[in-house]
Amino acid sequence: MKSFSWRFLLGALLMFASINLTAQITSTFNSNAEGWTTPNDADGTISYSATGGNPGGFVFGSPFTIVLGMTTLYVPFDFVAPATYLGNRSAYYNGTLQYDIQQSTTGAPNQYAEVTIANSGGITFYYFPSTPNQPAAAPGWTTFSVTLNNALGFWKTTNSPTGTSATEAQIQGVLTDLALLQIRGLYRDANTTNRLDNVSFRPPIIITTQPSSAITCSGPTLSLTTAATNNPAITYQWQRETSPSVWGNVTNGGGYGGATTVTLSINTTGNFGAGNYRCQISGTAVADAFTNTAVVTVNTLPTAPTTTGNFACSSASITLNAAGGAAGQYRWYTVPTGGTAIAGQTNSAYTTPIITGTTTYYVSINNGTCESTRTLVVATISTPPTAPTTTGNSACGSSAVTLNAAGGVAGQYRWYTVPTGGTAIAGQTNSAYTTPVITGTTTYYVSINNGTCESTRTSVVATINTPPTAPTTTGNSACGSSAVTINAAGGAAGQYRWYTVPTGGVAISGETSSTYQTPVISATTTYYVSINDGTCESARTAVTATIAICNTIPPTINPVPLTTIVSGKIILDLVPLIDAPGGLVLNSIVIVTPPTSGASASINNGILTIDYAGKVFSGDEFIKISACDSSGLCSEQTFTIEVAGDIKVYNGISPNNDMRNEILYIQYIDVIPGMQKNTVSIYNRWGSKVFEKQDYNNTSVVFKGLSDTGDELPSGTYFYKISFEKLADRTGYLIIKR
Repeated sequence: MKSFSWRFLLGALLMFASINLTAQITSTFNSNAEGWTTPNDADGTISYSATGGNPGGFVFGSPFTIVLGMTTLYVPFDFVAPATYLGNRSAYYNGTLQYDIQQSTTGAPNQYAEVTIANSGGITFYYFPSTPNQPAAAPGWTTFSVTLNNALGFWKTTNSPTGTSATEAQIQGVLTDLALLQIRGLYRDANTTNRLDNVSFRPPIIITTQPSSAITCSGPTLSLTTAATNNPAITYQWQRETSPSVWGNVTNGGGYGGATTVTLSINTTGNFGAGNYRCQISGTAVADAFTNTAVVTVNTLPTAPTTTGNFACSSASITLNAAGGAAGQYRWYTVPTGGTAIAGQTNSAYTTPIITGTTTYYVSINNGTCESTRTLVVATISTPPTAPTTTGNSACGSSAVTLNAAGGVAGQYRWYTVPTGGTAIAGQTNSAYTTPVITGTTTYYVSINNGTCESTRTSVVATINTPPTAPTTTGNSACGSSAVTINAAGGAAGQYRWYTVPTGGVAISGETSSTYQTPVISATTTYYVSINDGTCESARTAVTATIAICNTIPPTINPVPLTTIVSGKIILDLVPLIDAPGGLVLNSIVIVTPPTSGASASINNGILTIDYAGKVFSGDEFIKISACDSSGLCSEQTFTIEVAGDIKVYNGISPNNDMRNEILYIQYIDVIPGMQKNTVSIYNRWGSKVFEKQDYNNTSVVFKGLSDTGDELPSGTYFYKISFEKLADRTGYLIIKR
């Protein structure tokens, strides 16, 4: 008898890296034990046979026995799966573990866990079906399947058939980290040999696409679609519920197609195919999967509507009518089948667009679920009368114009203001029509209406000749009672008409030229003038003859000194210098006597410009200016012009902050070309230099009686020297008085 040894794996399981595969894992034992073990059988080592399996080879073991006096104990053992079955097997949830078992003899079964699973944390679950498994005796084999979920409550949290059932989440948790998988080896309390073959760890079929319920109307072919993965040999069989919870396989034909494919097609013509459908999805060595139930509803088409056609004359809109539905249910079409319903037309009446010939339309009834077949309805276009001929007329300026038409009889004519649409002018049914007073050429339109149809419209023009443009005018004035000459422009001699009133009245006899001399008037008077081209007369333009109180004081021109340098320019606005009580006339400001040097001089809008460019001149000269007022009184004034040609040294300074003679002022040194680049040096009476600056400019670079070191120089006589780049030096003395 073999010595007793307890060999249980729960305390010494190997840890393996997670493997996330969804293919089947199988052990056929056709060549070896494929890593399976029996650590707690009689000799602790799994046994293998290359023949006698189901088919091929198989593995086997026998229980360890303990003899206690007259009692023999048979210690159960398990077939333990290798690492290929372990790791992250979450994808196998809802799958199956299937295996074949054989025992040497049969008898009353004992009650041990059929399958045990555990994770690396030691959480263990035990599979106890409602009836213990009892394998066949050799040479027979029995296939057992264990579902990897706990829908039936067979997985227990303790090693007891009455233990607490594991939850689905607990089963999923262990499968995520599967560290132990073992299959029961001993099935009765006897020294039997127990054999294992064809183990397969099978992931579930995963349905990736569920069929959707569909509602359709009788006629179209609709499709139910599914898809599944996770098995190498998936097949499909669509089923229809024939009675509550009873399903029958669908076969092709009689309205069905694709009964064993992923897509079932149902031809709903004649309201065929309504009911509940599902797809049975099968695979190799795996439990069948069933899709969700898809409900197919086939609705009956509404009855097609009845219709009433209508007619009109050419280029018209026609109202067609249908009956049989409710408002909002109608659908109007331009084609008998297909196409798109005319947008927005859902009522029993449909007004067509303007059509030029007889046209067939189609209408159906849509009850919100289904749409009926379409019924045709005809919009008939009748031939209208021939359009009338017309004769226009004309007038000058605002006037009523009589127009004429021919081709119909009295009462048939229709006069319009628009070429199409609109409403005929009320009461105008004869061949002659007198327009209202119109101010411009206007087109009217006339047709003939024979009581059934109306012709197209013929245009006829009421021409309003355009009067000449009103003349422009120039008034005039005089002092005291006087005849005043006023003027107009814009027409030709003989076309002018002078009036004393703005409208109406009679033109002043004999006055047809652009100039009109009033009689002697003592007050300002407005006259009016128009242009008459022989056909029309323009509007009148007002023109004023002004009697003014005349001014007797001529303008006063205030002179100012004008200063520049050699080749320089003077620009002076003269207007502020002129006081003209009678009103200054700007263009009367002119040069009377230009500069004798020949410098360019001009006045433009009161701006005097004198330009010495190119003139070798320095010294003083004069220019005389004249200006007049609106009364014709004029004055003259002479302006003195000083043209500087050299610097001028003011050689006395008194730097005592009284704002007079504070600096050595060298006039023009900062403006005369060639003198702006300079060096000014100051020496005391012993010849010592006390000050020297470059670019002396009378503003920022000046001599204020201070030495180069910033010390005050005492009162006394000093000497200066002014040096230039290209000109001769200037020297002299200066006096400082404090």
